Amino acid sequence: MKNNEFKILLFHGVIKKKENKIRNYNNKHILEKKFYKNLKELKKKHVFLSIDEICFYIKNRINLPKNSLSISFDDGFENNYSVAAPILDELKIPATFYFSTDFIENNSISWIDKLEYCLENKKKGEVSLPWSNKKFNFNNIKSKIKLLNLIRKNVKNNFKIDVNDFVSSFFYQMKEKEPVSLNSSIDKKINWKKVKNLNENNLFTIGGHSHNHISLGSLSTKRINFEITKSFSLFKNRIKVNLKHYSYPEGQKIDFNTKIINKLKRKGVICCPTAIKGTNNLNSDLFKLKREMIT
Repeated sequence: MKNNEFKILLFHGVIKKKENKIRNYNNKHILEKKFYKNLKELKKKHVFLSIDEICFYIKNRINLPKNSLSISFDDGFENNYSVAAPILDELKIPATFYFSTDFIENNSISWIDKLEYCLENKKKGEVSLPWSNKKFNFNNIKSKIKLLNLIRKNVKNNFKIDVNDFVSSFFYQMKEKEPVSLNSSIDKKINWKKVKNLNENNLFTIGGHSHNHISLGSLSTKRINFEITKSFSLFKNRIKVNLKHYSYPEGQKIDFNTKIINKLKRKGVICCPTAIKGTNNLNSDLFKLKREMIT
């Protein structure tokens, strides 16, 4: 990296072993051994900064340490606490954890994780998709992954598709029951007591990630206000935290806008990174910081 450039690495989960063939096919949850090894190697040549340190350097136009990195986690998986945090603590590496409050409250599941769960347990089948006149057939790992990639591409980029209706239709076609809550290593969400413990560790920073983990860019003004305000009130009521850090669910260009940024600023947020891949520098907008997803 050039002088005064830095990267923010984006993780979701860290697990001890791989247990599925379809679920986590994109390595959203990376293996513990890989996580530990990679951080240990990165620490030899890089300086790890907290998100507050990044804000300080940018706001005050102070030169960054060479090869600066920052670590972040999105969503709120329990393995952030039980697997990732002890490693970060051992290596003395700061990190920011962005949590969706409905995940904490109800151990709920994101729509795409529900689909992965369904296809993991379904040997073969066919499904109608709202953007195609043809049914998609699957009967092996390769065709299931192709279907999931197709769904990710079309649903995440088309706000005309209601994700909840789409998932309900998918499970109906599969003749399977849609899960409300799951407790595997790639499903279980963190609880408030553990969030509080993380917040009490000086290495770690806590941030919001909406309430229901849905693209804010897809919502009406009323629903945006609900998603943000609800998450703020739960952090305040449950663990006495006034949020000043946030990240956008999904985090691509279509998932946030000026209206959302201004709403977060009025709530006291000072920084809100995206999930857009890239490198940052001292001229970067704190509400449009880029992150690189690690898988």
